[in-house]
Amino acid sequence: MVSRKRRVWLRLAAMLLLLYMLSFASCDTVPICWYCENPHNTSEWQQVCNAMTKSKLESYGWDCTPF
Repeated sequence: MVSRKRRVWLRLAAMLLLLYMLSFASCDTVPICWYCENPHNTSEWQQVCNAMTKSKLESYGWDCTPF
């Protein structure tokens, strides 16, 4: 009898933990944008919302900060 109640509580806890973990999946769909600036010419900047473009600008030496 005690083991049956314990099993039910463990299943309930596992389901609640799973729901809690799935609630963070929505953060992946939020677009993250960066402000990228050329450190050699500060008047040259871009607003970037694409991770590949951000990586490309950083490979050229640009400084990117999220906003």
